[in-house]
Formats: sequence, C-alpha cells, structure tokens
Amino acid sequence: MTLVPALRRASVAAIFFLGAGAAQASVAFHVTVTTERILKPGVKTSLPARATQDSDVVLGEHYLSVRDGKSLTVLDFATRRRHLIDMAASTYDSYSLFDVAGFRRIEIAQRQGMAGALQAGGLQAHVTPPVYEEQALSVPAARRRNALAPQVLDGAVLWSLDGQPLLRLGIAGSPVSNDDATAFAQYLRYTWGGHPLVLKLLADGKRLPADFTLHYEEVGGKVARHFRISAMTVGAPATYSLAAYRPRPLAAHAPPLESVLAQAASLPPLGPQAHLALRSEAEKLFAAEKPFEAFLTMLEDHFSTGELVDKLSPQQIRAMQECQPIHDLTRGLLAKNQEGIADALATVQELRKQTGLEQPVLALFEGNLRAKLGQWPEATALYLQVLQARPHMAAVYQDLGDALYAQFDAPNAWRSWDAGRAMAPSLRQFRKVNDLERSLLNDYPAFFADGATLPPEGQPSTSRPASKTKTVGSTNLP
Repeated sequence: MTLVPALRRASVAAIFFLGAGAAQASVAFHVTVTTERILKPGVKTSLPARATQDSDVVLGEHYLSVRDGKSLTVLDFATRRRHLIDMAASTYDSYSLFDVAGFRRIEIAQRQGMAGALQAGGLQAHVTPPVYEEQALSVPAARRRNALAPQVLDGAVLWSLDGQPLLRLGIAGSPVSNDDATAFAQYLRYTWGGHPLVLKLLADGKRLPADFTLHYEEVGGKVARHFRISAMTVGAPATYSLAAYRPRPLAAHAPPLESVLAQAASLPPLGPQAHLALRSEAEKLFAAEKPFEAFLTMLEDHFSTGELVDKLSPQQIRAMQECQPIHDLTRGLLAKNQEGIADALATVQELRKQTGLEQPVLALFEGNLRAKLGQWPEATALYLQVLQARPHMAAVYQDLGDALYAQFDAPNAWRSWDAGRAMAPSLRQFRKVNDLERSLLNDYPAFFADGATLPPEGQPSTSRPASKTKTVGSTNLP
C-alpha cells in the first residue's frame, strides 16, 4: 500500500471516495495488531501493557477467514455458521453466527446495568462511557442522535463521538469494491469490535486503510489497538472447503454438557414408531389404573415427537380428572409469583420421590421451576440429567438453551436449540428461539450480511450444528 503525497492534506470527504470505481474482487491481506494499555493508578492486571498479534485475513465473496498461527476461523455468511479450525490437529468445530450477536445483546445490557449500579453507588469515575461499550461490542446501547466528528491531523483523521476518540484513520490505503469494504468492516466487527458508526464509515469508504487505530476505554484504563495492513492481494478464493478437516472428536472425559450436545448433533429425528411406542406404554398404564404415570408418558411423547395428547377415551379422561397428583402438578406449574413457584417446586420434588427420581418429565419440570427462581446451574444440571437418559426429548434442548443463554453461554445455547429443532421442528417450544433469531436479524442486520433467509414466521429453523466442543467467547474483545 502506498501513500499518495497529494492526499496528505486531502479533505475529510475526499478520503472516503478513494477507489470509488474499483472493480469488485475478493482480497487477502496480512494484519498486525498492536494493543497498548494504559491503566488507571492502582489498577493491576495480568494483561501485558503491550502485545502484538499477526493474522492473515481473506475476504471472500460470502465468507471471511482469519488465520492466527495454527488456528483458522471461517465466518460463512451464506449459511450463518462459524467454523473454528485447528489446523495442527486437522479438526474443526462449528457454531451458529447467531450466538455472536445474541451474546453481544445480553452483554451490552449487562454492562449498562453495571454502569447504573456504579452510578447509584457514587462511583461515576469507574463508569465506562457508553460509546466505548458500543466500540467494544459493535452494537448500539441506545438510539444515538449524534454523529462522528472528524479532526484532520497530519496524514490522518481522528473521528470522535460525544467527545470520545474512537478511530484514528490514516489516509494511506488501497481502493476496493463496495463488497470488500463491507467485508473488511465485518472482519473488525467479529474480531476486534468497532463502534457501529465507525464500522459504517469504514464500509462506506471503498478502501482498505494501510493503518488505523481503534480506541477503547475499560474500567481499568484506556486501550489503543493499532492496525497495520500489508501484503494485500486481489483475487482471493471465492469459497472455502472443510474437506481436509474432520469434526473434533469428543474427549474421553468430557463434561456432561459437552457429551450431551455432541451426541445430540449426530442423533437422527425419531421416526413414527417412537410415538406409537410411547402411546402404547401410556395405554398400558391407563389399563393398570396409573393415570398419573400415563399422563407423564404422554407428555414425554409430546416433548419428544411433537405429537399432541389427544384421542383419550371417556374413561381415561375421567381417570385423569380424578387424579390428585395431576391437579397438584398442573396447578403448581401455573404459579406466577415467587412464593407460588417455591411451593410448586416442593410439590414436584415430592412427586419425584414418589414416582422415582429418574422420571424424566418431573425432572424437567423441576428444572423449569428452578429456572423461574433464577437457579440456573441447578436447572442446567436437571436438564442434562434428563437428556442423558432421554437424548431424543427434543423440548428439553429449548430449556437447556435458555438456561445456558441466561448464563451468557451463547455458543452452547444455540447448539442446544439447533439440536432440538432438528429433532422435532414442529414443537411450539422453539417459536421463542425462532423469534429471537428474527429479532437479531432485525436489530443487528450488519452481523448477517448475505445470509440465507429464515423460514416464514411460525415455521421452525432446521439448521443442524456440526460442533463437538464448548467454547467461551468467540472474539478478541477488550
């Protein structure tokens, strides 16, 4: 990349029309990112004051890839999948792109809540300005009225928002197509962050800058990341292939969550015989005058196959109406306030003792009640217990995903939701995650450029993950 001397004193507007007529072509480049931290007095951290990371980036037609040493990340926007490849082991894990935007949404809300608590406690000095939370996560904290303000420097422009510097952009760069400039902004969005207005500025610039700096602020101090781009080539591969790699095998002593999700990713949907077998079991229990056990079996059938509880004889309906445990259970599950939910939990626990702790539907209901009480680890453990015994009980994957999402484990939440939707796509329980995905597409469309269209509203997604590992975090956020 060359710096054109005549552009040293170019106007701010002219900088962003460089390469306006550039032909469309995929590009590849090397990027060196140097991170510098300036801590507030008295703040201690294990993070180095200065660190450098080198990566090779490819901006393909519908994907982008980032290689750091033996690790390769591929973001496929056509299928909305994220593949993490271990090149040394020739293995890969696969995740949903939705989990990135989904995590950013709950994380920005969490940071706003922490800021409010600090302000209420008189600790305003420790509150990170909202623009820097947006810079870190690439999602807006609220509707913003102000625009980026430029300051022309010698050979660069400093862009600030609400008086806070966000981007120092050098005027040297190479012209690229609209699509490649957008893909470059996407690379930053998924790896290092960048305020939505900053990313739009770069996407609209129709060039790859030779050097620039992103500024951040954290509770502990200030962070500056200096980017230097080199070795840019045009004509990058139009697509990628996973043919040389295999899904990462499950470790011998993998934790229950990993074992359950890995198994779920390879399970085929249940056939019609599963519903017939469970309904036959319920008929036998009715005949043995065990209406409560028959009721639980029919619920297991519904949660596994999506089949409704119907076609009951008058005698069976009367037996259920006269069954006190059924009344106690259904009344408890409808409880709304915390006291009522706590009482319902005690009821379900007592029913589990009477029926057997291994009864999957009651274990599921106990997990749901614990979730309503905010007891997420306990609820997660119960969902995993159910799925270890009944891996085809598809509805439980919705509840497990909800519990994981509430604990900020978005990657595994989507793995769980995707597994359940693939097993029983007609289950109404999955409408909630389908609606969540639609809201993410609506609120954060830039995260999903060039993606496939979701099924019509009311119809479930049937995407199936290939991942076989747990990961915490998928970005290099500050």
